[in-house]
Amino acid sequence: MEGYILKECLADNKPFLGICRGIQFVNAYIGGTLYQDLPTEYECKVEHHMEPPYDRPAHKVEILPYTKLAEILGAGMHEVNSYHHQAIKELSHEVKKMAVSEDGLIEAIEVRNQKFAVAVQWHPEFSYENNEDSIKLVTAFVNECK
Repeated sequence: MEGYILKECLADNKPFLGICRGIQFVNAYIGGTLYQDLPTEYECKVEHHMEPPYDRPAHKVEILPYTKLAEILGAGMHEVNSYHHQAIKELSHEVKKMAVSEDGLIEAIEVRNQKFAVAVQWHPEFSYENNEDSIKLVTAFVNECK
């Protein structure tokens, strides 16, 4: 079902916001690969699998300039929560990297040639009530859907 929905969103240029598994699914569905298990496949230097509560920062990401995420949140370092054990390994040629963690993992992507096809590795839905960046990201997505 997810594949069908993503295919239709891309075909109709419908906005979507992928979260956590969403970034992994989008990248893998359109040709990228994943680290299946970060603890055994990647030398993590930051906490990518935090303990609750999830509405607080776990590590920083660098949002790259000239990306949709930079338009929404601003380029530079931002704090995010983190709760995942898989991540993008090889980026699909159909997506653009928008953010990276302090230890080099891809933390946000946008699908090329789409109006708003954004996916992040962190969880803005856990912190949208108390985190300005999460509020801005969710608000931007909702506004694109109007």
